[in-house]
Amino acid sequence: MKLTVLGSGTYLPDPQRGAPGYLLQHGDTALLIDSGSGTLQRLGRAGVNPVDLDAMVYTHRHVDHCGDLAALVFHIQHYPSPARLRDLPIYAGLGFAEHLELLQQAFDGALEPAHFELVVHELSLDRPDQAVLPGRLTLDTAPANHAAGALHLRFTSTAGITVAFSGDTGPSEALEQLAAGADIFVCECGLPPHDDYPHHLNAKQVAQVVAAARPRRVVLTHLYPRHDPQADLDAVAATGVPTILASDGMELVASRPL
Repeated sequence: MKLTVLGSGTYLPDPQRGAPGYLLQHGDTALLIDSGSGTLQRLGRAGVNPVDLDAMVYTHRHVDHCGDLAALVFHIQHYPSPARLRDLPIYAGLGFAEHLELLQQAFDGALEPAHFELVVHELSLDRPDQAVLPGRLTLDTAPANHAAGALHLRFTSTAGITVAFSGDTGPSEALEQLAAGADIFVCECGLPPHDDYPHHLNAKQVAQVVAAARPRRVVLTHLYPRHDPQADLDAVAATGVPTILASDGMELVASRPL
């Protein structure tokens, strides 16, 4: 599986980092994970037309993670040729269907597709859940310690290759389970090492998750412009698990050694 980081930042203006968004490709299947402001443009830079997306997956409904949802749907609906004729599934936590309906009402019907359907698959916020996505990818989810229908995500291919996402979260035992042994673990690290906040992770807390889960590679994301992330990197890398800082446009390949 190929992972492209479309946005590695937050809601704060940052000349180097856009709002959260990721492109996950497996063979001919292309999934969009979150769509913060600017995702539509950054998909274009990655060479992907949103018309061709096979599914969209959302960690939660906060605006920095789904701010471009309306722009994406509008683009797909009105793209002149080739028009999209197949349904577009959206996977997210409970409450997302209502969120989309209210968004469509706010734009007075301009987001209601004419030739395809937006099919929302809502996943549990009380227990682990699972869905089978296009491309025979399995999506395992668990409730995150955040808000707005927040979920942890783990994508698994038929070959057993896995990519896990923390989404926005505070400390969470469920995250350790979903990240366990992942080929790539994309984890939010929005706070300096010694800052505590109940619904986000600092580097010390990320290191605890990584030490327990032992993924093969860690990508730190959701990085704020207000502090130097090098201290975050050092704290997590001290676990012995290879760790890097996400950057917009970064491409990573998840594979198993022969």
